[in-house]
Amino acid sequence: MNGNQQMPFAGQRIICFALVFGMTMYAIVAGVVIQNNEGVGLAEEPIEVLDSVVMFVGGAMAAGALAVRMVMNKRAEARDGPDRYLPRLLSRIVPLAMLEAGCLLAITTWMLNGKTVPSLVVACVLLSFAISMVPLRDPDADTTGNA
Repeated sequence: MNGNQQMPFAGQRIICFALVFGMTMYAIVAGVVIQNNEGVGLAEEPIEVLDSVVMFVGGAMAAGALAVRMVMNKRAEARDGPDRYLPRLLSRIVPLAMLEAGCLLAITTWMLNGKTVPSLVVACVLLSFAISMVPLRDPDADTTGNA
């Protein structure tokens, strides 16, 4: 795409679904690894500090993603026409990337330590937030049917 073209909403939605799908597949792979390791994490000894880190980072990423989404949506709403495209695009993708970062850290901690609490819980909460942020309808589309 050159500077004049814009990704259609369907393409943006596909990127959002791909981010969510990546988190989901990584969780499944980690679960299979843990199951094949008889429920024991891959670390020789559990890394306890990661449990605290996961809770802190997970909360920070969730709060940050919600804040970024609200701020960028307000910026997009304040603009008209083509100037709205980039802030709207960023308001969809940046929060999902933030949630993905926290989710992947939580899943990796689960895989290393083998404990579901708090790491898998944090991962599932962040994944749920990510799923809820995937846009299903284009807010800039004319829903009245008028051209």
